[in-house]
Amino acid sequence: MAKDSEIHDRLSRVEEIIEQLDADECDLDEGTALHEEGQELLIEVREVLDGGNGEVVELE
Repeated sequence: MAKDSEIHDRLSRVEEIIEQLDADECDLDEGTALHEEGQELLIEVREVLDGGNGEVVELE
C-alpha cells in the first residue's frame, strides 16, 4: 500500500467502494454514484503521482 497519506486514504476508500459493489447490496443509483466516486478518487491519485507528490516505496 502507498505510504503517502494522500494516496493511501483515497485508495482505501476505493477498496471500500469495490467491497460495497462486490457485495451487491446497493441499487443501481447508489452503485452508479459509488462507481463515479471511485473513478474521481483514482483520477486524484493519478494527479498526485503525476505531480511527483507521492512517495514511492519499494516492497520486499
